[in-house]
Amino acid sequence: MSKITTKVQLLEAYRTGQRYFEDIELETNENLTDAVLSGAVFKHCWLNVDFTRADLTNCQFVECSLKTADFRYANLANATIEGCTVESTRFSHAIIDGFVFAKNSVYGQNAEQKDFDTFHYFT
Repeated sequence: MSKITTKVQLLEAYRTGQRYFEDIELETNENLTDAVLSGAVFKHCWLNVDFTRADLTNCQFVECSLKTADFRYANLANATIEGCTVESTRFSHAIIDGFVFAKNSVYGQNAEQKDFDTFHYFT
């Protein structure tokens, strides 16, 4: 299996049935606006990309770098972000029914569900 480093490679892998992605690093500023990645699992990934309006239902982001990622208007229903760095990450207007946000880090500080519920933009 070849290393995934671009949006095109990620979407093609997803289209052909791959749902588990580990240790991938997308190039800076990849645009995944409106992408459908429902049910995908991202572990130890570097994803500072634009997920605006993406379908990320039932996704899991585990121990990823999500610094500067943009989840505005994305569907994060029943998704999980756990053990990730979320500095300058945007979530405004995202669909967050059943969303789990746990054991994350913002500039060295812990960020849990209560922190997410207080504000959705980690600067």
